[in-house]
Amino acid sequence: MNRRNFIKILSLLPLYSPIVASSVKNKKITVVGAGIIGTCIAYELCKAGINVSLIDKGRPASGTTGSSFNWINATYPKKPYSYNLLSQMGISAYKELQNKITFPILWNGSLEWMDSPNDQDKLIKEVINLKNYPTHSSHEIINTTEANLYEPNINFKNNQNIVFSKSDGAVDVDILISSLIAKIKNYGGNIYSQCEYKDLIYRNNKLSSIKTSIGDIQSDQVIFACGIHTDSILPISSLNTPTPGVIMKSKPLSKTINKIIVGPGIHLHQQIDGKIIFGEQEGAPYNHKDRLKNLPNKFPSNVFEKQHVDRILNMTKSFVSNIDNVEIEKVSIGWRPLPKDGKPVIGRIKNLPGTYVAVMHSGISLGPIVGKLVAQEITENIENIALNDFRPTRFS
Repeated sequence: MNRRNFIKILSLLPLYSPIVASSVKNKKITVVGAGIIGTCIAYELCKAGINVSLIDKGRPASGTTGSSFNWINATYPKKPYSYNLLSQMGISAYKELQNKITFPILWNGSLEWMDSPNDQDKLIKEVINLKNYPTHSSHEIINTTEANLYEPNINFKNNQNIVFSKSDGAVDVDILISSLIAKIKNYGGNIYSQCEYKDLIYRNNKLSSIKTSIGDIQSDQVIFACGIHTDSILPISSLNTPTPGVIMKSKPLSKTINKIIVGPGIHLHQQIDGKIIFGEQEGAPYNHKDRLKNLPNKFPSNVFEKQHVDRILNMTKSFVSNIDNVEIEKVSIGWRPLPKDGKPVIGRIKNLPGTYVAVMHSGISLGPIVGKLVAQEITENIENIALNDFRPTRFS
């Protein structure tokens, strides 16, 4: 990224106020997919005065969003710099959204380390490289003694290189989605659950409506925010095979964990209500893959679920104390959309008039900023330089 483009992108950090183009004012826009990305886009469009319908084949947040770890970050895996900067803007967008909507976020930062010396060395090198970006989130390398001042119940095993990412946060996404849906309705938007997208309907080479399982919906533009189903719906090939992430939520527990903990094989954080969220870093073991081939959001039996619960808790207890009495309330499987080059896929779809796509792995981190920038592109009929590295045309 050259200096001129960098300065242009920095100018976007004070987030925009949309100016709705006259060609868009009276159009009807449908957003397909009511996860974090689709709901944030629909919210921003409704707020700008656009006639919006938000549809989902299940209910809002019933897909990957509802089975996510809910970590907001701009950490080292997000490369190149344009992707990391977008994530930094995402943190700012969440803080701005908090001024408009009530939902819980803990901005306590994260602590991360690896068991393997080789992996640990790679982690530290990546963080050092991150600090060379023109702007970066606040990262610091601390030792065990310092880390235990923050987290007395974590055994860091005398690791002298622990990454403290101060800007990270954890959101209760269920409450956030509910709050956004309420706002969309207040702005006059339409919400259709149990409504599956079927096809586009054109008249005179212009999009006129979409066909769904509950009937046709008049639409001048359609934004597809449908996660792992993107490539099966649209004429693009942007995603690798989705991988499962097992997420567990406990019943409320007395305060045990202060920050987001990214430890060997497991990451976890504790919500304001005392519930602990556990997530696997590597996904389900190989011998479980056949059981998951149909992409279920729950395990096919209580026996298999208990195997995963026990395995995750045993890994956690190897470095976390005072959780022997933890009780698991919910177990779910989130199928993560994985763009082929790791970067988000955002933009208008070539040779398919009236369509736009937004799919990415870091949906939780990017939801509010993607909502803002996509709404800006649609309402002002522009292409924002902040999204130039993420266009779907790179897969053409």
